[in-house]
Amino acid sequence: MALTTAAISAMSALALATPSEASHGGREIQMRDDCQPASFNAVLGRGTCIGDGETTFNAFIAELTATRKVAAWNFHPSMLTIRNGRPVILENEGGETHSFTLVKAFGGGFVSSLNQLSHNPVPAAECAARGPHHSLVPRRPSPTNIFVAADKEAAFRTAGLKPGKYMFQCCIHPWMRVILTVR
Repeated sequence: MALTTAAISAMSALALATPSEASHGGREIQMRDDCQPASFNAVLGRGTCIGDGETTFNAFIAELTATRKVAAWNFHPSMLTIRNGRPVILENEGGETHSFTLVKAFGGGFVSSLNQLSHNPVPAAECAARGPHHSLVPRRPSPTNIFVAADKEAAFRTAGLKPGKYMFQCCIHPWMRVILTVR
């Protein structure tokens, strides 16, 4: 888990904020969570969670086990329509890093334990690859696999997408999903 946390931190540094794009017709998706720093950092490593969330790690695992998701970990809105060429501004309002990843089909992410607890045992191909000993390895950041650190913003550019519906998910928390309609 510590290796995954380090990889996430390194990848999130690549997603730089571009808030001025919102003034050019962009729409916003909020990335939300409610991690309580002391408990998450005690289990997952220092810096995994920042901010002032109230959900303890144990409460997070209990809710995920019971419901296959954690309600406070979500994209808002979960459905969005945007004109082609306009950016989607990703605003991470939570305390953890999240990804915004274009997938062909919803699936698991690159954290095996979260995949199992959320009943997403098969990772989305765009989220993870199999590494040594069948471990999951995160896919590298790209224009369609954007990592956004806590309290940061980034932009997803829709230029070049054909009109239609597109599926996005967080490759860390695979129940965080959004359908983006480009017109």
